[in-house]
Amino acid sequence: MKKRAFTLLEVVISVTILLLIMVVLYKVLDDTKVLNKKFTAILKKDKVSNNLYKVLSEDVLESKSQKISKNRRTYILKLKSYNTYHNAFYTNITYLLTRENNLVRIESKDEFNRSKLLKNISYLDSFFRNAYIDVLENDIKNFKVFKKDDKILFLLVDKNKNEELFTTFIMR
Repeated sequence: MKKRAFTLLEVVISVTILLLIMVVLYKVLDDTKVLNKKFTAILKKDKVSNNLYKVLSEDVLESKSQKISKNRRTYILKLKSYNTYHNAFYTNITYLLTRENNLVRIESKDEFNRSKLLKNISYLDSFFRNAYIDVLENDIKNFKVFKKDDKILFLLVDKNKNEELFTTFIMR
């Protein structure tokens, strides 16, 4: 009876083919992992953006008055809205950009008055005792608000200079 066995050359070729297949599979898995991280970051950013749009649009839709003012650095949007999250009697809602580059939503009993806050310490104490402050977005470089006809436009520019434009309609 004759014994059949693999030659050394056949074994080396088989191992080489197996290693090539493993290298290709590793590269595919590594690329998949990198793409998953990128898509997860994009989805997370979209979720934050959608939540921000939801809050902005609900506030504007349920508002009975809108005031847009501009200080040296940013715009301030003041709304008288029934879309309250913290206290049903705190109908004054203000959107502004802080020095720390956070977009904040202030829900308060009294209307936000920057000059009065800076001048009167007792008013400052009273205002913030009767206010809720929510940080909506971090690392915002610029916040602009424009009103045209029945629309309010919000422009946000983040630290990477990515721009987001939100359009909401005013109910009359």
